[in-house]
Amino acid sequence: MENHILQSTLSPAERKFLDLMVHGDNFFRIELLRPAKKYYKLALELNLETEKVKQKIADCDRLLAYEIKVIRILVVISVLVIASILIFGK
Repeated sequence: MENHILQSTLSPAERKFLDLMVHGDNFFRIELLRPAKKYYKLALELNLETEKVKQKIADCDRLLAYEIKVIRILVVISVLVIASILIFGK
């Protein structure tokens, strides 16, 4: 009930912003960073609380960069393991 009252006092832009941020936060919480970033970018377009949204986008970018780094390391390790098996046998 309290949430409904709070939502009814917000402008349509504020309600949309809040909805986008909640969606972004939900995706971020379960580590789906690309969809989270998409919702944060949509929220940023509304020009409300831009610093907060920019920080959320920066957090997504930082974690995505880390994810890419880990994937690259795993690919190199996999290639080395496969190469050693092919060269030295079982």
